[in-house]
Amino acid sequence: MIFSPNAPLTTPTTAPSLPAATPFLTRMARELVEKYGPSDELSDLVVVVPTRRAVVYLQNELSLAAEAGRAVWSPRIAAMEDYMVELAGVQVEEPIALQLLLFEILRDIDPKLDFDQFVGWSGLLLQDFSSLDQNLASPKKIFEYLSQAKALERWELSNEPAPQSTTAAYFRFWDDLEKVYRRLRRQMERTHLAYPGLAYRLAVNKIQTRLEADETLPQHVFIGLGSLSKAEEKLIRLLRKARRAEVHFDGDTFYLEPGSPNRAGQHIRRYQDIFELPNENLGGPADLLRGLPRDIRFVGVANASMQGKVAGQLLAESRRENPSAKVAVVLPDETLLLPVLHGLPLDAVPEYNVTMGLSFQSTPLFNLVDLLFEVHLTGVREGSAETGYGVPRYHHLAVSKLLQHPFLRRYQQWLDKQPEENYHGLLDKVCRTIVKRHAVLLTAEELQAWGQHHPLIQALFTTWNNCDDIIAACYTLIDLLKKAYQDQHSAIEAEYLYLFFTLVKRLDSVFDCREQRLSVRSFRRFLYEQMKNTRLPFSGEPIADVQVMGLLETRALDFDHIIILSCNENVLPAPKRHSSLFPYDVLTTFQLPTYADHEAATAHQFWRLLQRARQVDLLHILPGAEGTRTGERSRFLLQIENDLLPQSPGLRLQDLTVTSPVEEPTTPLSSLPPTTSPEELLAEREKEAPGDIVLEKDAGMLLALREVLTKGLSPTALNQYLNCSLQFYFQRVARFRENDEVEEALGPDGFGTVVHEALEELMQPFQQRQQPITATDIPGLVKLAPIMVAKALRKEEEGRHARADEGLNHVLGQVASQLVRRYLEGLLEQPGALPLQVQSLEEALQATVYVPLPSGEKLPVSLVGFADRVDQLADGRLRVIDYKTGLVQAYDLRLLKRGEGPTDAVEHLVSDATPSADKVRQLWLYRLMLAHGGRPAADAAIISLRNLSAGPMTADMSFLTEGGQDFVQHSEQLLGRIVNRMLDPQEPIRKTDDLDKCQYCSYRGICAR
Repeated sequence: MIFSPNAPLTTPTTAPSLPAATPFLTRMARELVEKYGPSDELSDLVVVVPTRRAVVYLQNELSLAAEAGRAVWSPRIAAMEDYMVELAGVQVEEPIALQLLLFEILRDIDPKLDFDQFVGWSGLLLQDFSSLDQNLASPKKIFEYLSQAKALERWELSNEPAPQSTTAAYFRFWDDLEKVYRRLRRQMERTHLAYPGLAYRLAVNKIQTRLEADETLPQHVFIGLGSLSKAEEKLIRLLRKARRAEVHFDGDTFYLEPGSPNRAGQHIRRYQDIFELPNENLGGPADLLRGLPRDIRFVGVANASMQGKVAGQLLAESRRENPSAKVAVVLPDETLLLPVLHGLPLDAVPEYNVTMGLSFQSTPLFNLVDLLFEVHLTGVREGSAETGYGVPRYHHLAVSKLLQHPFLRRYQQWLDKQPEENYHGLLDKVCRTIVKRHAVLLTAEELQAWGQHHPLIQALFTTWNNCDDIIAACYTLIDLLKKAYQDQHSAIEAEYLYLFFTLVKRLDSVFDCREQRLSVRSFRRFLYEQMKNTRLPFSGEPIADVQVMGLLETRALDFDHIIILSCNENVLPAPKRHSSLFPYDVLTTFQLPTYADHEAATAHQFWRLLQRARQVDLLHILPGAEGTRTGERSRFLLQIENDLLPQSPGLRLQDLTVTSPVEEPTTPLSSLPPTTSPEELLAEREKEAPGDIVLEKDAGMLLALREVLTKGLSPTALNQYLNCSLQFYFQRVARFRENDEVEEALGPDGFGTVVHEALEELMQPFQQRQQPITATDIPGLVKLAPIMVAKALRKEEEGRHARADEGLNHVLGQVASQLVRRYLEGLLEQPGALPLQVQSLEEALQATVYVPLPSGEKLPVSLVGFADRVDQLADGRLRVIDYKTGLVQAYDLRLLKRGEGPTDAVEHLVSDATPSADKVRQLWLYRLMLAHGGRPAADAAIISLRNLSAGPMTADMSFLTEGGQDFVQHSEQLLGRIVNRMLDPQEPIRKTDDLDKCQYCSYRGICAR
């Protein structure tokens, strides 16, 4: 659903006279046929357009423009980039081969050049060389300027750097750049190869040479170009001077009129002066943006992925209202291609064409490759520090993520159908072994053993010693996975694998891994660069009514309805990035393109696309959306609202917001009431939203609760119910198992267990002999403390992969030893602490309390628990002790607050869900169980290992015996109140309102907390 927070900003009015809105290429095709068709000169023309997509559209328009029944020879039509390469007579070399060639040249100059460092900046350097040539800048002047600029930096140094230092190498690099450029260019010209910019320079030079030789060139017509490089400018100037070129731009008065602040016309105004063009060659320029009636809607969505669903709804609405309209879904952010394709409604849009191709980096197979590199680049590197190879121990998180990838899971399904049963459930077995053993760092040998040396496991986890090993692993992985994707329903996955195979094959043919010692990271950089430039093409009707395309591909094309996604700053236009090794002042001094030029080009593409569209939907992500680069609207939306709208009587602008997920595109947006307020819609949403998780205590639930009470209710379980009855239900009634996870180090429970067991081991001999611990025994116990802690650690780690003396566990062991030692030494300083008579350790307590229910039945409630320690005081009475590894203060154990009476303290005991009440309840139930066993305890205390100076801190329970009440009788009554509350059908089971308690809850995902 989409609503408008305000009434429409304008109401459509009819313009007094409408400008002609014929599509640009349609008009140009008619003019070409009309001008050159009668003299049969049309076939001799060379028509240059900005993109290959425009080539297809213009060819179609020329066929429609020809008179019926008359054959017309088509002119030569080419995209600008293709035509420049054709004129240059060279072949554009692949980026990887260029980088390797550049490395050879640089290594001849500097034999100590490190290949890994070179990989980090070589791409930028080649890009700068290309930009330099494409814009016909003087290499000599630029490199001289750079050398002098760096000399000034060097001049500021107090001392001349040593010849072998990094600083000296840095300055030498800038001094040698011209030499590198000259050698690279000579070598490429000798082999008839080029990088893109060099092809442009060579093309212009060849045209100039041909013109100087008085060679007759064909007539050129340049149509629909936007921002031009200096080479393109010079080509057109040369041809114009020789009267062999026409130039037609598609402009609009809105941004071309003199003094317009809109940067969309920045380049075209300059080209009009340079090429001496009349206004007719700029499209009039017509006043289409202000003169045509059109509807523009700003559509705000909550997150990026939702844009695909909304675009599908808008497209379905468009096809219903105008089935013959030409519609373009434009994606400035190409990563949204898959969400958009998934969001297109097939019933409303059965045919469409995707022009941009799916980037390999957007495929699931890329994610698998990325996870494979993550496995080999994380963990403990015990191999060569220089190359990054030899990583024999892999981190469990990376391994688990890799083994759970959908491609590998699909292979597991295929493997399960094979007759060889040994490998059934192979990946699951490996994952379970990792969790069971709490394996943190895994060796390749262990993983292969757990995986029964299956070829897949060997391909994934064999240690990489050079890039030949990486390539071999990729080949094996492709061969295995293609077996799982041989059926007809897996065509796209098989296409992914084929593309990946071609990429690996290309790298295999280019690299000599014995000669070029690439690190894992460098090889990954090269591979990812290839993946970035590789696209999965889509088949479809090239001139279908519905087109899904990138913004660059829309140049020279016109549509009736435009849907543009990601209309946010830093996406449209792209962020201001200085992606060049050359300093910014070099770019401006020598008129090389900067981000300002790119922004102006994007502005022209945006506004030109809107010129003839009658319906425009601009989707943007709202502020605060997770994962967005910015929540700020694109500047183009602000320009529409504040600049175009006041000047356009026929423009109707609406500002809409998506308020709920778009499930089915059935309701047209135009049918929504424009005056609905946000508050009304939010209130409606709250009514429709699912309520809190509430479980009624029906007969089945009550029976399950009775079973828990009669089988055994521990103090921990009782506290859990009072704190969050839903958590109690999940764990004690429904018995939901928590997900097993690898513990990289002892958790709080494990650490507490180690301390408890160490103290138990130290005191057990005295307890067994019924011998008190005296001051003379303490030094011996202190010496034994580290030994007993180490023993407890080994017992806690038994069956685990990690060692007790490894990593964080070693640190935790030291902390545990110090706590035990400090506790024992503290006994010497506490008055009355010694001698200490320990009656029992880790004693299992149990008592059955018969609780009367409203029905008259007496329910036998079984109380169970373990007392850490029971001491016998000097007067013969007992004291139950509970160890706490966390911090506990004496006031935490006082429920009888200042200004309150015993009744208030009793209420705190039976109903409060606070840490203080939890601790007192635990000690209270220990005392009750001891009393039922005929051993009444006079005291119940907590020893906090983080507050040892406080000694045993007693929980004051005097309020239970106030007025001479019997402790046991009163306690049984209070326990009965709690039990009756647990069995009260009127009190449902629900989650706590205290979000702090949810922070470490294992079930918070179920509660959406």
